[in-house]
Amino acid sequence: MKNLILTTSIFFLTLSVFGQNGQKNGNLFLLLKNSRTISINSFENDKINEIKTFAISEKSIYTTDQKERIAILDTAKNDITIFNINSSNQIKLSIPFEIKPKTILLNNDNIFVGGEMGKEILIQYHLKNEKWYQLEIPSEVVVWGKAIDDLVVNDSLLIAIDNIVMPKYVLFYRLNSNNRLDLSHYKGLKHNGAYESIHHGRITETYIGLLSDTHSGYVARTNHITIYNNLDFSNSFALSSNQMDKNYLTFTDFILINDKIVIASKEKGLGVFEIKESYFNKTDEYSNMSGNRREDISKIKYTKYENQEITKLTLIPNTNKIVLTLEDKKGVIRYEIIEI
Repeated sequence: MKNLILTTSIFFLTLSVFGQNGQKNGNLFLLLKNSRTISINSFENDKINEIKTFAISEKSIYTTDQKERIAILDTAKNDITIFNINSSNQIKLSIPFEIKPKTILLNNDNIFVGGEMGKEILIQYHLKNEKWYQLEIPSEVVVWGKAIDDLVVNDSLLIAIDNIVMPKYVLFYRLNSNNRLDLSHYKGLKHNGAYESIHHGRITETYIGLLSDTHSGYVARTNHITIYNNLDFSNSFALSSNQMDKNYLTFTDFILINDKIVIASKEKGLGVFEIKESYFNKTDEYSNMSGNRREDISKIKYTKYENQEITKLTLIPNTNKIVLTLEDKKGVIRYEIIEI
């Protein structure tokens, strides 16, 4: 594992910074302006520079390669529009597979779409070959109710995160620039409780994190942020929102920056939790072959935003800065930039 060097009390030095889904080297990022509009942006002179806006609907999911393109998928029609902001060109694609899309990722060479079982749950479109591919899914994963809920990448792998039906898996595919991706291997995941559903994955050069929720009879719903310190998913701990708090608490989003977990909580505002290597080696009653050990959530330090909810955290690429998307009770959105 790479050690991170403390330079001041709150600022860190890194060699390179991933985007939230593992993309790096690009400098563009998406923000939600309102329920019908997103914007593609850069960060210049300590300010957000809005480059262009795009129309969306409640059925849209979207992504960017952080360099020049964004892709918007209309889940009602199962078509994708790719916009090139430099050339103003756009391409429209119809998905030729039976899939209910839940997540989309755009990198240099491909668009990847993960979703619920139709006949397929993970597909690829090669931008240069202009061909669609169905990616191999291991037989253990092909059961009713399975889905791919999020996609992240590192330098050589596409990592697909399996959804609700147990046992849970993470699927690894070898990235290439030529054609269909080959399945590399897959790993089983530990769980955090009954009926767990995974929503988001975040990756850095050191950690991978998953946001999920569980449901049980005595606690209505609990959110979990599970952190792994390697891609074999053997060492982990989890922060569970209703673990110790008498009042109901939710985690709505999170980002990993160096050894910090930055958390958006609907009730408490912005939280910061410091990751320590010792957390991966502890044991407790939750630590077994199938369950994650829980860390003390009283260690999360919160900053409250009165009469506003943090609906989204967006990492500004190649920085330690985060854009908070805040929404007031009237639905008005504003942005605030913080540095971790």
